[in-house]
Amino acid sequence: MANYKNDQSYSLLLRAFSSDEKAAASAYSKLRDSLVRFFELKGDRDSEQSADETLDRVSSKLGGDLLIEDLTKYSFGVARLVALENFRKIQGEEKALRSYQAENSHHVVDDETDGFSKMRDCFGQLSLSDRELLHRYFADMLRSELDEERRKLADTLGVSQNNLRLKIFRLRRRLENCVRKQR
Repeated sequence: MANYKNDQSYSLLLRAFSSDEKAAASAYSKLRDSLVRFFELKGDRDSEQSADETLDRVSSKLGGDLLIEDLTKYSFGVARLVALENFRKIQGEEKALRSYQAENSHHVVDDETDGFSKMRDCFGQLSLSDRELLHRYFADMLRSELDEERRKLADTLGVSQNNLRLKIFRLRRRLENCVRKQR
């Protein structure tokens, strides 16, 4: 849920949808889901946070003199601005990273190749089952799919998800210690 400035702005937002609480909650949920999908399509890093930011901004405008006839259209107008701000922020971060890499390129390339080879050596020292466990735990998939995969993995191993996290933490620490020793 969005981080509304206060309860009054949230109440105003719900009342802008409908005077009926259930209808207002349903409309709010539908709009929020649509905003999340909008930000996902825009390639936003955290689409849910951006949707909440949009609804927070919309709710802050409702108490003032501004008359909003179509709340959905207005919300998507605000969402376009939030998406543009996020895009510009990412561009700035990428530009700063490229600049940093260019200034330090002679150090980065040597450190990265050396660090990766050390990591591969240390990874190879793990047992096959531990390597497979790390591969499955850190699989490259959507967050929702990854959560489900990790739950299945814990069930397969017969441990709780917390115990699985602890096992992964210990394996990562072993890898980190191995790489540090090789330096």
